[in-house]
Amino acid sequence: MEDKNNPSTGALYKSKFKTNDGSEEDNAREDYYGTFKDESGKVWKVTAYIKSGQYGNWLKFYVKDPNKQQQQEVPSFIPKEHIKQEEDPEDDIGF
Repeated sequence: MEDKNNPSTGALYKSKFKTNDGSEEDNAREDYYGTFKDESGKVWKVTAYIKSGQYGNWLKFYVKDPNKQQQQEVPSFIPKEHIKQEEDPEDDIGF
């Protein structure tokens, strides 16, 4: 899909899959989605959620690079020995 936005502009569309039935799955769906093109011409994926709080409703949005593989990065302040490593299938020691 070609992005027709000019640099520094974007568009959000109301999600047609959101039913507001109160289910956990539906609450996880975005309320709005779209794209944004930055000044350099790179296109970003935008998802937005309507949240409510003590002072009323507000919009929370996330911007992702659609070309990057989704991988979870570990924050640098977590020591490497605390990160769960993949188990070696040839390791037959039970501890």
